[in-house]
Amino acid sequence: MEDAILRQHIADYDRWKKALDRQFATFNHWLQEHFPNSAGARQVVQQARALLAEDQFTLALVGEFSRGKTELINALLSHTYGKRLLPSKPGRTTMCPTEIFSDGSAQASLRLLPIETLATNTSLESFRRIPQKWVTHEFEASDADATREALMKVAASKSVTPEEAARYGFDRRHLDGKGKLVEIPAWRYALICLPHPLLSQGLRIIDTPGLNALGNEPELTLSTLPSAQAVAFLLAADAGVSGTDLNMWETHLVPLREHRGTAVMALLNKIDAMWDDPDEDAELLLRQMRAQVSKLLGLPLDSVVGVSAKKALLARQQQDAELLQQSRFAEFEKLLVQRLMEHRQKVAEHRSLHQALTLMADTRDLLKRRLNSGRAALTHLQRNSSTNAEQLAELAQLQQTVRGQHKLCHQELLTLKSSHRMLARQRASLLAPISSQQLQMLIEDTSRALHERWTPLGLAKAIDGFMEGVDHQLSNMEREVDQANRLVDAIFERSTLKNLDSSEQHFSVRSFRLALRGLHRQAAQLRRSPQLLLARRDRLTERFLATLASEVGRLYSQMICAADGWLDQALEPLKQHVQYQKHLLNRHLIKLTELKQKTKSKRTDLRALEEEILRNDNALASLEDLLRQSSSAPQPVAPAPQADNVMPLKATAS
Repeated sequence: MEDAILRQHIADYDRWKKALDRQFATFNHWLQEHFPNSAGARQVVQQARALLAEDQFTLALVGEFSRGKTELINALLSHTYGKRLLPSKPGRTTMCPTEIFSDGSAQASLRLLPIETLATNTSLESFRRIPQKWVTHEFEASDADATREALMKVAASKSVTPEEAARYGFDRRHLDGKGKLVEIPAWRYALICLPHPLLSQGLRIIDTPGLNALGNEPELTLSTLPSAQAVAFLLAADAGVSGTDLNMWETHLVPLREHRGTAVMALLNKIDAMWDDPDEDAELLLRQMRAQVSKLLGLPLDSVVGVSAKKALLARQQQDAELLQQSRFAEFEKLLVQRLMEHRQKVAEHRSLHQALTLMADTRDLLKRRLNSGRAALTHLQRNSSTNAEQLAELAQLQQTVRGQHKLCHQELLTLKSSHRMLARQRASLLAPISSQQLQMLIEDTSRALHERWTPLGLAKAIDGFMEGVDHQLSNMEREVDQANRLVDAIFERSTLKNLDSSEQHFSVRSFRLALRGLHRQAAQLRRSPQLLLARRDRLTERFLATLASEVGRLYSQMICAADGWLDQALEPLKQHVQYQKHLLNRHLIKLTELKQKTKSKRTDLRALEEEILRNDNALASLEDLLRQSSSAPQPVAPAPQADNVMPLKATAS
């Protein structure tokens, strides 16, 4: 039976990242061996390696209860365990949001956050850093039955009074009743760590069970879903789009797709229900349903597919190729592969990878020019000097030339250090508009406004006022960024390296501005949800505002980190070029001095210079070999990062 297409591409992507990481690791060793004073260059390489190490491809599943999200996960992971992994049966199974991933270790574990933590304003992200608040179960991943038994705990529920459920933010209309009590999840969030091949290669799956889960956790809508590379909206193929489905789509997914640019697909699950009626054309019914859903949700038709996760799981268990084809699971996996390739393209074009690969190519070209210069000098000495006196004169002239070049490099390094200090002094004014104090003032103003008028209209005005304040702060920062970029232009203009483009080193907050504007529109849509409209002044509304402020704070922290990194590295291309040239000239000067001393003592061989040329030749050969691992390495002065001049999308051979 044909293997899963998704597994092939995720494995290929993982190999590509590992091959690129090995390439950077080898270059790091090369720098340590051939360029000892290369701390700045090694930092650039380490940042690229950190990006590759932290990268993951996240699939988020969104849909109401009984849409088959859990069975879809089982089908995705079934090729390893050979049977259903997560608990799946009619009705509500996965009661709380669940995150499935691998931390690279062989140990499997389940961590559960009690539902009682919903009574606080503490975010999920904060609770991740407090391990003692979680209930942890470890189990043997190789034992499928033990794994399923442990994961059954995710579906645990508890009976509480309607008042207690409301205190946690639940809407009673979406809860099952037990006499005077209602049933709510026992857990707020679940983290499942599994040593599964797909997960180990970078796949992360997030399951969000139902409207209540999204409504109770604003963090899921404002932070978790936007960070996913693919979001699958599950619907029942035999029912289409229900009222609650449409509510979830408009409240949580439309803003995500329109304002954050997240790729969303719609899955019509359980198409096997259409096979039961022999008088109906199941294929025609599915085409009609896909067209209807595409029009209703405003999605391209090719982003709406029908699947049967249940039959796909059964087909893989029984190695039934025909049933797997009927399940159309490959069509869903093809959509995921498209999202994976789009994500891979973004990673390939990332600034960190571009800088590291450009540094490799620039170092190679500088070494090649120095080697050619050394060879020319050696040839000249071998051909044109016949006596010690003539050779001494030639060496003296060569020494003077190299010493002059060395002095120029030294002077330029001193100028660059002064320029770097000048640029570093821009930090205070650059980051002042987005300081924690400025953000705290906005938060306090918003809290006061809500305290005076805690109504749906007051909430809307408070959100708008808060985000308009954020936008104003970002506009102030952009003015400071323009000034700092002009300073970088002036520094590059004064440099002797006229072939380097200063615009490539400009700092930009455009992506952060887009993210913040998308966040504003998401928040504006989310505050219209029934839970918040009915909440008045309770924990849910407070948690919503705290989440919004926290997400803005997170983006501010990212901007500060990015600005600090930029201030530290904006001049790095100039600095590394001059430093390495000075390093090569210094070694060349030492060899010329040794050669001159030998010539004075009547030993007229040129072995000292030959040894230096051989050393550089070997260093160049190893660097050339390293660059050949990329079929399309960047030029020394690379244009704006593109896939074809940063890293090929096809993985290099291991």
